[in-house]
Amino acid sequence: MDDAVMQALKRHLASAETIDVSRYQFVNMEAVRSAAGDLWPEVRERVFLASHSIIERRVADEDLIIQCASGFLVIYKAVSGSTAEQTTSRIRADLERFFLGERFANLMRVQATSEKLTPAEFEAALAEAQIDASAPQPPKRPETRARHPGVISKLEFLSAWDVRNEAVASFLVSPVVLEHENGPAMTSATLAASLVRPEDRLAFDKEVLRRACDSLEPLLKAGTRCALVVPAGYSALAAPRHRAGYVSALAALPPELKPLIRVRVTGAPSDAPPAVIAETGRTLLPYTSQLFLDAELKAASLERQLESEAHWIGADLPARLTDAVRQDVERFLSMAGRAGRSVYFNAVDDWESFRFASRTQARFLSGEAIGRLDEPSAPFRLARTRLLSRAA
Repeated sequence: MDDAVMQALKRHLASAETIDVSRYQFVNMEAVRSAAGDLWPEVRERVFLASHSIIERRVADEDLIIQCASGFLVIYKAVSGSTAEQTTSRIRADLERFFLGERFANLMRVQATSEKLTPAEFEAALAEAQIDASAPQPPKRPETRARHPGVISKLEFLSAWDVRNEAVASFLVSPVVLEHENGPAMTSATLAASLVRPEDRLAFDKEVLRRACDSLEPLLKAGTRCALVVPAGYSALAAPRHRAGYVSALAALPPELKPLIRVRVTGAPSDAPPAVIAETGRTLLPYTSQLFLDAELKAASLERQLESEAHWIGADLPARLTDAVRQDVERFLSMAGRAGRSVYFNAVDDWESFRFASRTQARFLSGEAIGRLDEPSAPFRLARTRLLSRAA
């Protein structure tokens, strides 16, 4: 058990007369182990990381999650009684929904109970549960949130204009971050500089993912949907442990959201190790319907980006379209085209940029000239003539 969790548990046991506990027991794990064969270690790690993420989304920051040999114990500090029982039922349903969508894990079921125990009864239950000290540990949610340098004020949704179909069916998620609760919005460069530690970036990206998923609920209830392209920072994804934390959050998405969430890897330096880029892409691909990867427009080669096997390669257009920039765009499109990758351009912010970019082989364009919304929208037609008439 993690030292911080152990210390928090000891403090809670010392002061509580009774303890509200949920037990989640994974049933039929031996059948999963047998079916998975040599893939069992990978399947087990994915199941436990994703399950931890599912539980974490439903409980409060101060509640304690303890991984055991065949499931989890959750110690509630923020709720009790019927509220704890309702939370337990929702988590059990979320876990089984996840298992049904996973190869091998679909053989597994969950037994869940909610109990109020004395400290002595809890210690006996803890001993019986067999704490798994060797389990892969997800990032510590309360600590990473406490270190976060800014406040996510809201999400904005940049329309991704489909050049061929003259329509919008997906949006690039753009978080608006304030330096302080009532302070000015941070620029992309300031935000990236403030999220130096991989664990901070991971916590930030998981929060953006959570909010993006929440934003889709009204559309799904209305019987329609769109796709969202969520940002994920290379600084976190480059580290295997933090990459696993983000993958677990993707794996834990409800089945109806998985095809709608697309991941966009941002901030990869031009000299990023090709092996790391490749591993990052291969790890993310099974958990996203489409993978986007930002690159530098001036890049002499896209070999590193292509190693990721991303479906899309893209770049920001500079504010001024000089002859040199136009040449960079043509070279970028040529390199991506030879590798069979589709191209997107961001920061299409004025009429000149839009007119130029829309005549290239790029498939998606986004920026101020295309438009941004406060909420995602159902797909809609957006004619080129209409965009030209309103572009500044």
